[in-house]
Order: sequence, then C-alpha cells, then structure tokens
Amino acid sequence: MEMSSGMKLIGVTDDCHSVDELLLKLQQTAPFFDAFILREKSKTDEQLVDLVLRLMDSQFPLDKLIIHARPDVANKLSIKKAQLTGYGMSVTDAQTSFPSLKFGCSVHSLKEALQAEEDGASWLLYGHVYATQSKEGLTPRGTGELFEIASACKIPVYAIGGIQPEHLATLEEHDVAGVAILSPLSHPNAVDEVKKYSRNGEVFIGKDN
Repeated sequence: MEMSSGMKLIGVTDDCHSVDELLLKLQQTAPFFDAFILREKSKTDEQLVDLVLRLMDSQFPLDKLIIHARPDVANKLSIKKAQLTGYGMSVTDAQTSFPSLKFGCSVHSLKEALQAEEDGASWLLYGHVYATQSKEGLTPRGTGELFEIASACKIPVYAIGGIQPEHLATLEEHDVAGVAILSPLSHPNAVDEVKKYSRNGEVFIGKDN
C-alpha cells in the first residue's frame, strides 16, 4: 500500500548520524517526504544551525523542515515550523514567544489532543501506535484513541510509531492526516525503504499544515 494523494509522509531523524551523514540522508530522501522533523536531541544549537545552513546552500526545500523542541533555533533560522514535546514549552507559551511560527504538539491522549488544539496547535503527532524497536518494552497505544482524536480534532493528526506500508489504508479510512516514520529514514538504504511508502515516487508538497 502506497501513500494516497490525501495522506502526508513525515520523516523523523533519529539523532544517530553526524551532521555530514544527516545532510546526505535528507538530500537523498527529500523528494519522497512532505516534511522532516529534525529530532536531534544530542546535537548543539550550533550543529543544528550548521546543518540547516548547509541544506540552504544546497537548495534544499526549507519549507519541509520542522525543528524539534527548539523553537528559538527555528526562529533564528527563519524555519516556520516547530514540534513541541509533551514535557517542554507549552503551545501557549511558544506562540507568545515566537508568534511567527506554527507549532505541532506531541500528544498521548484525547484530552491532551483537545487541549493542544484549543491552545492553538497547528497539527498533532500521536503515538506510539504500533510496536517498534525504538520503544521496546513499552506497550503500543494502538489505533482506538488515535481514531477518536482524528475524528474529534479539526487540525491534522499524524500517527507515529511502528508504521508500516500495510497500515496506511486503515489509517486513511479513519481520517488520519498522515504518518511520521523514523526507522526507514535511518536505514542504510534509506531511499529504497522510504519509497515503499511513497506515491509512485512522486514529490510530496505539504505546505498547507
């Protein structure tokens, strides 16, 4: 099952590659993703700035970048989107501090999702949905509450965690806006792995959210 024209594909970086390695992976896989969440917890602000500036020099589509947990860095680089965690800065505080940015929020329950939407989040990321090695030992949340959130919220809701190509049809049927994937992007043969999710190799353009 490939991505339908209505669903979006988001790549999430895994903080396991050097700036040079990550630069290459992003450049190679950019045609197959709507967006990338740069989740590089161990990298310094300077390293993130270096990465984005080098992407800029290579004509990378910067509108595809979402900075994880560091809206100040996004703002400094004129990146328009940031992903907030459930334990860091709130959506309300982030919007007050950085009014020019759009914010996504990671949520783990319907209550959190409704609150984030009320506070002004532009999109939601819910997971982990399926079993995944990156969450080994933790019970996946499954699709029940995900589908409730997708039905209850007016903003886009994206699924993350163990997403396989065969899951896409069911997710789309229940109004999930798209999926975020980590393992395929970190794979040594990232392009081939990511293509399994793509729409016949077409370029994604996700500028609306």
